[in-house]
Amino acid sequence: MSGASRGKRSKHKRRWRLSGKKPAHIDAVRNDINVTPLVDVMLVLLIIFMLMTLVMGRGQDVKLPSAKHYSSEKDKMQPVVTVDKNGDLYVEKNKLGQVTEATLKEMSQQVNAAWAAPKNPEGVGRIYLKADNDVEYSKVYPVLVYLNKEMGVGSIDLAIAKEDK
Repeated sequence: MSGASRGKRSKHKRRWRLSGKKPAHIDAVRNDINVTPLVDVMLVLLIIFMLMTLVMGRGQDVKLPSAKHYSSEKDKMQPVVTVDKNGDLYVEKNKLGQVTEATLKEMSQQVNAAWAAPKNPEGVGRIYLKADNDVEYSKVYPVLVYLNKEMGVGSIDLAIAKEDK
């Protein structure tokens, strides 16, 4: 066969590359960061935090009285005031002590501070009151009177444990 029928052959071998980069050495260090594992971990942490905020209750944990009939109104993220079975007063998780005039004034200051920087504007002027099932009414009454007369609270939401209908 003649040289024309075989086609043109070059004495130089041709290398085909997909990119214009030179081939990297096997031992070379990669400079780019693989973010896929980071994103996976962050998504798992986000899911865990979302579930924990649903499980966690607001305010001090007390045994609540049960009720069959209750409102299904959404939480307004108003400040939580709690009276436990010993008669101790709490605002959110902060223990103020036995219900006295001094602790009621401290409660007023903390509630007003929460209203000044509200989590939800609809919660301003509202209180979420949690009282233990075993607490005497004589320990809850001064709190209710103070909230109503001294602070002028527009709405007091009482916490209950849902009872099956």
